[in-house]
Amino acid sequence: MEPAVRALTGLPEEEAARRLAEHGPNEIPQPQPPNLLVRAARQLADPMSVLLLVAGLVTLLVLGEVPEGGAILAILLVNVVIGVGQETRADRAVRALRTLTAPMATVVRGDVAQRIPAAEVVPGDIVAVAAGDRVPADARLVEARALAVDEAPLTGESLSADKRAGGAGGPRVPLGDRAGEIFSGTLVVRGSGTAEVLRTGAGTEVGRIASALGGRGKGPLEIELSQVSRRIGLLAVAAGTLMILIGLTRVSRGEAALIDIILAGVALAIAAVPESMAAAVTTALALGAQRMATLGVIVRRLPAIEAMGATTVIATDKTGTLTTGHLTVADHLTVPGADLWRAALRCNDAHNGLGDAVDVALADAAARQGVWLPPGEARLDARPFDAETRSMAVVTALDGAPPLLTVKGAPEVVLARCAPGGQTDRLAEAVPGLAQRGLRVLALAEGRTGDLDAAGLRPVGLVALRDEIRASARRAVADCRGAGVRVVMVTGDHAETARAVAKEVGIDPEPLVTGAAVEGDRGRARLPEAAVVARVDPATKLDLVRALQERGEVVAMTGDGVNDAPALRHADVGVAMAGEEGTDVAREAAAVVVTNGELGTIVTGVREGRRLHHNVASMIGYLLTGNLAEILIVLTGLLVWPDLVVPLLPVHLLWINLALDGIPAIALGVDRPAGDPLALRPRRDGLLSWRVLRRITVRSVIVAALVFAVVETARRLGWSDEQVRTQAVLALVFARLTLAYVVRARRWTFERDWWHGRAVAAAVSVTLVLQALVTAVPVLGAPLALVPLPPLGWAMAAAAAVLTVLLCDAVRADGSGDGQREPGRI
Repeated sequence: MEPAVRALTGLPEEEAARRLAEHGPNEIPQPQPPNLLVRAARQLADPMSVLLLVAGLVTLLVLGEVPEGGAILAILLVNVVIGVGQETRADRAVRALRTLTAPMATVVRGDVAQRIPAAEVVPGDIVAVAAGDRVPADARLVEARALAVDEAPLTGESLSADKRAGGAGGPRVPLGDRAGEIFSGTLVVRGSGTAEVLRTGAGTEVGRIASALGGRGKGPLEIELSQVSRRIGLLAVAAGTLMILIGLTRVSRGEAALIDIILAGVALAIAAVPESMAAAVTTALALGAQRMATLGVIVRRLPAIEAMGATTVIATDKTGTLTTGHLTVADHLTVPGADLWRAALRCNDAHNGLGDAVDVALADAAARQGVWLPPGEARLDARPFDAETRSMAVVTALDGAPPLLTVKGAPEVVLARCAPGGQTDRLAEAVPGLAQRGLRVLALAEGRTGDLDAAGLRPVGLVALRDEIRASARRAVADCRGAGVRVVMVTGDHAETARAVAKEVGIDPEPLVTGAAVEGDRGRARLPEAAVVARVDPATKLDLVRALQERGEVVAMTGDGVNDAPALRHADVGVAMAGEEGTDVAREAAAVVVTNGELGTIVTGVREGRRLHHNVASMIGYLLTGNLAEILIVLTGLLVWPDLVVPLLPVHLLWINLALDGIPAIALGVDRPAGDPLALRPRRDGLLSWRVLRRITVRSVIVAALVFAVVETARRLGWSDEQVRTQAVLALVFARLTLAYVVRARRWTFERDWWHGRAVAAAVSVTLVLQALVTAVPVLGAPLALVPLPPLGWAMAAAAAVLTVLLCDAVRADGSGDGQREPGRI
């Protein structure tokens, strides 16, 4: 009797008010977002941003170079705006979760049932729910009448969950197995019930998901660019310290003026910072995002493009990704002479495609068979499906004929009510085989009686249902395997269902791990090895992502439900499906949205990502090689040419780094390498590994040495300081332009099909023309402190360009500096 009393007697209004003050509103908390100044300050804390800011201010305020200083600060401003915009997206995911909370709820206060705003529901309240209601809070059932709830957004299961009073519950029970609890934001699809509220607001399962969305780790590209910034900062500080020590020594000896040393310091700072790198990377990512959008992949966070190319593991949600999320009849077995589909329609509560997922699937199957109920057949009595009886029964009659009982439900329940015989035995023997295929099996039986509990029925047949497999899923999994990407299936379904689906789409289901088996450190250690993870909750999905990342994997997580949102947020690249089953929460949490819901489209994204990964690697190598060469030239000039002070003035470096470097760098970003980019497997040591840094250093030394030789030749010829500096700029520009072809090559600079990079060829041509104009035309060169050169100067610059290619290829051929790039590797 206790449950009945509790179902009718609720909290007094005074106690409810006290608990509301204690626990707060039944809403997902909205943390106060930082203001724009705080967010901008976070972006400016990056070492490269600090260097840009200092270089820009010194150039603008100390040297009075307004165009150059303004350009540096403008690039810094663009970077800050992009970073601030990305920070605000996490807030949108939390706001989207608020739409899942019920606006109103039916509660019992005292002895009176009343409708109140869902935000006023408190722990201990008695709430009543019925078909069509959204559950206002997490609650324990005290009464259930044929109650079924759609928990797909939380558990990922396509089948509605049957609920019963006294069923399993508590935090130690997997979310999908808590038959005695209902959860905030889920939808009641059948029956009714009364429950006592356990948790509200942030304490609910949906609230915990919202808390998990509060932060997101940086993607691979963001991490590597941060490393670039730190290493460039360290390099600039080290070089600057060395230059100051050398410069002060020369000042003390009267060999140089203090202002000249300051000028050299500014030049060194500008040389250390690749001002065009951030803009070039951002431009490449933006253009890549536009191209991917035309292919059905919408990129919400630009660094995710490169992360897709670096992906080594795809943790794919089953429901809505490998499957359509809709139940369908996969197999059936009919007793001769029986009308299986008409019986399935009689024992069915679906209307116009709405209702319980099983009923909708049976109605669709009957419609495909061209079967309909006779117009005059009426329902006389019914017992809805119940978790206790595990069956549904209806009594119908047609035009005064004797009543007909039709029963649908679990085979062991329905067949036990059938008359013994060969057909009953045949159906019973077929059930295990269907169940082993991961199918949900239902039996149907009928008899001429009006008694809902009658036995001795005639067996009609079996119907086996499953979540419909997407037609492209098997091909997509095979493509991932061919690209060296491991696919892990993640689902809230039972292990046998998960195993069957995995086999059908081409995933080896072993080892298979269930959510209940990953408790504790020992259990979590099994996650990185799993091929299939079943019966998962949001926390397990997040644990899987983190476990894989700790192993050095670059993880892409796909999904479409609320339960996927935390893992989507924290994965290196979260991929949400934009199909009709996709939720706003998942789309807001993800970095990438696939518009057609097809896993195969993700393969297209990986292909484009690998192309861009190759291009970004080439771009960074191009820019850093050139900038390191500039540092070496400036330091060398300070040591070797005391009368020249610095061979490259700040205006020269700004011209090279901002105007000229940006054009080839952007072209490298949109370059199309030869062959299928999907075959380019990213190296796990990253874009800026020590191997890459050694290669950059070797190439920088080659370029700096060639420029040094050209400048020393010009000095020995007795050229003026202006001509010597112009010669240094011309040789450096020519050598750096040939680097655009050196860095993009997989083995040799001018390998087969090298001319297919039309964007690079156009960029190099435009840059050559610009440099030629400012060198040859005095009125154009004057603002840049450049003067015309004799033909010998042009010949020496061209020789430096040719020798750059020959020497870099020679180093690559013998592997010095780790210069050789493996085929099929980026």
